[in-house]
Amino acid sequence: MAFYVKIMKTAEEEASATFTFESSSGATGELRFTKQDAQATLLRPMPGDEGEHNYVRAVAKLRKEWKTGSLPEMTVWAS
Repeated sequence: MAFYVKIMKTAEEEASATFTFESSSGATGELRFTKQDAQATLLRPMPGDEGEHNYVRAVAKLRKEWKTGSLPEMTVWAS
């Protein structure tokens, strides 16, 4: 099964950033990502993502970016 998840920063504060994540079908969810310890919190589940597959991939991609020292305005997970 292929995945394409578009991840876009919608807000940023000193300690965290908020992102929307969007599937190839256009469904969206929202998460908060902490800058200090790379912890994520699901704020709004993506409709149709009952197994949270898109959410998990969005968090994994953000953690990978975070390890390089940045949180991008936009990125994607594609597999």
